[in-house]
Amino acid sequence: MFITDRMSAMEGFDAAELVRRLQASGLRGRGGGWFPAGRKWNAVRVEGGEPLVVGNGAEGEPGSVKDRWVMLNRPRDVLEGVRLAARALGATEAVIYLKGSFAAPAAALERAAAEVALGGVVLTVQRGDDSYIAGEETAVLEVLEGRRAWPRAKPPLPAAVGFRGRPTLVQNVETLARVPTAIADPEAFRASEGTLVSLWGRIRRPGVYEVPLGTPLHRILDEHGEGAPDGVGMVFPAGPSAPPLAPDQLDTPLHPDLLRAAGSGLGTAAILVIGSRTCPLAVGASLASFFERESCGQCPPCTVGSARLAQALRAVENARARPADLDALAETAGFMSSHGYCAHCRTAAASVTGLLDRFRTDVAAHLEARKCPRGGGPADPFAVDSPERRAIEATLDGR
Repeated sequence: MFITDRMSAMEGFDAAELVRRLQASGLRGRGGGWFPAGRKWNAVRVEGGEPLVVGNGAEGEPGSVKDRWVMLNRPRDVLEGVRLAARALGATEAVIYLKGSFAAPAAALERAAAEVALGGVVLTVQRGDDSYIAGEETAVLEVLEGRRAWPRAKPPLPAAVGFRGRPTLVQNVETLARVPTAIADPEAFRASEGTLVSLWGRIRRPGVYEVPLGTPLHRILDEHGEGAPDGVGMVFPAGPSAPPLAPDQLDTPLHPDLLRAAGSGLGTAAILVIGSRTCPLAVGASLASFFERESCGQCPPCTVGSARLAQALRAVENARARPADLDALAETAGFMSSHGYCAHCRTAAASVTGLLDRFRTDVAAHLEARKCPRGGGPADPFAVDSPERRAIEATLDGR
């Protein structure tokens, strides 16, 4: 999976060769967007100037603990990835940014930094804002510059105008930890690429697992999670960042492109399993409330739109809505889908309406009966203190 103590293996490669080999490996970013890492590096490299490398460890997706797992268990691999990125871009400075509450991962990185030769790169480990939106790459830069965690309007992209106007590479920490393996043997990496998943929810064995890309979802649930105790009602492969899949779609391979084709996505691979007796509308209300709560308040389409989505879903769940209210919800989501400074606005619209569309029979029955036809009790998996989130967070203690 990862490597340590192989920093000398790539010493013979110049900057251009490092970027070429990374591009050849096909490594894609694990921060949620799955953008080709080599293209991102090259975009910074061609800018010249005084580039900066930022390792993004501000993991905030509900149920996602894989970045913290990497920093706690493989900090040297993260640092080797930082060193190689800096060499490839001509950077002499690097920052690894984490949430303020991530004291243990920060300490693990600082201990490793005292033991690893970084080739003259000056590294800072900095903790900041604990909000969800603070993990967005331009919000990270705002916090590093001493301002509020508000995403920047794009363009320009950080590759051209990033930290204090300098060309900046913002790369997720799991991605950086995979860089040494990818550069050392691009062909082998491409042939057997895996990814970390955070498996949580109504599953017997929540935790962080290394899974080959292309593995069917049902195998991950059965072989790693040891199955769902009361059956599967739906699965969110990307946590809140994409619509869920129905039980008859669990043959879908764990791959960003194939999940997108199935109407969902992979994101940070925070795979949430919802039980078969759970009310889909309760889950939808929890999802919409998450987006309402975590909206940063900067742009009205997101602030107002996410609040309206949450109000509508709560009304449906509590049997206070009419079918016409769903038409208004769809109109709100349609406006949100093409507005907002960052992906939060568009993701909220797509995830909430995607859930409603996937389970339209349940929605119609709920509206008609004015109660959940499944007989399920309250469910709020995206709440900060939900049992599902507490269970996956607890797995870090047993690392």
